[in-house]
Amino acid sequence: MLVGSDNARRRLVVFEDPQCPYCRQFEEASGDLLRREVAAGAVAVEYRMRCFLGPESVRADNALALAAETGRFDQLRRELFATQPPEHSGGFTAEDLLGLGRRVGLDDPDYVTGVREGRYEAWVVEVDRRFQQQDPHGTPAALLDGEPVDSSVLYDGQALGDLLRG
Repeated sequence: MLVGSDNARRRLVVFEDPQCPYCRQFEEASGDLLRREVAAGAVAVEYRMRCFLGPESVRADNALALAAETGRFDQLRRELFATQPPEHSGGFTAEDLLGLGRRVGLDDPDYVTGVREGRYEAWVVEVDRRFQQQDPHGTPAALLDGEPVDSSVLYDGQALGDLLRG
């Protein structure tokens, strides 16, 4: 899911699992910076959502795919991290995802049906298999213009900003 312009000066590819507490920490530390850089046209962020932490992640990624269809991917992604349940706790149920969707303006019947039916769940699992080869060390992970980013930089907004502007 691309957030930003295809014509941005730099491209940051980020691997995340919506249930990963480290991904939530990355969002808390660097999310605002990334949104400012995207708004300025300096970077486009391509999110490659993973689901290796279980069925909760599969359900959440399905909802994110549905949100992307209406241009609300990043809004729902932020809401998922803000309300993230503990790993393997059974969270991100269909009802949870419908409620979170409503918070970001996703209350149309297509979103509701897609969440309840798991419209993209098979696709989410297949994409995760491919991403496993690109992200063998877990989440969060990132590539800037095709080069790996040291994971410690992801949690340091100043260092990440310097890298993006470098």
